[in-house]
Amino acid sequence: MTTEQDGARRSLTQSPRVRRARWREPRLLLGFALVALSIVGIVVLINAMDERSGVYVATQDISLGEPLTENNVQILQVQLGESLQHYLPAELDGVEHLRANTFIGAGQLIAHDFIARSELGSRRPINIDLPVDLSAAITPGSRVDVWIAQREPGTATYGTPALLANLVEVSDRTERAAGLVGQRGVNLELLVEPEYLEPLLQALANESRIIVVYNPAGESQ
Repeated sequence: MTTEQDGARRSLTQSPRVRRARWREPRLLLGFALVALSIVGIVVLINAMDERSGVYVATQDISLGEPLTENNVQILQVQLGESLQHYLPAELDGVEHLRANTFIGAGQLIAHDFIARSELGSRRPINIDLPVDLSAAITPGSRVDVWIAQREPGTATYGTPALLANLVEVSDRTERAAGLVGQRGVNLELLVEPEYLEPLLQALANESRIIVVYNPAGESQ
């Protein structure tokens, strides 16, 4: 064996060995523990900040008097704050005994005022025919003021309009196609309180002029 080979073998034998990292080293375990605690802390913090609660929401349009069922309502998690008390909570023991006391649009949260345990509540639906130029803002769920212009006896003239009721809710709107006389129009279904029911029916029977005016104040209700 030459002197060079012997020196190379001795050099390899004396060189320090590179140690592999061990999974059980204390510092590595401590690092894993800190990462795990950090993740748990973030999850706990997110859950603490999430103040959403379950309430009922309409999955489709619900008309006046229609019962609430699993087909037209579902539970939605929302964050409402103090206004949560005004809506039907998910903890309610079923909704089968409840009926809509108003028109409820699809996607609308169901407030306590929207439902009743009687079939129709206190209001009654009344249908009236109106001219085709009715405001496009008057849609199911909107509010209108109802004015009556009495027809003068034996004439085709009308008196000065007088306010019958304000903020009357519209539950349905149907565009009426032109008939044999070529006139188009709109049929509105209004939800009328009992005290306005008789005068409105009298106006219809006497062929008085009924004027419906959109009231934007109803949007805040």
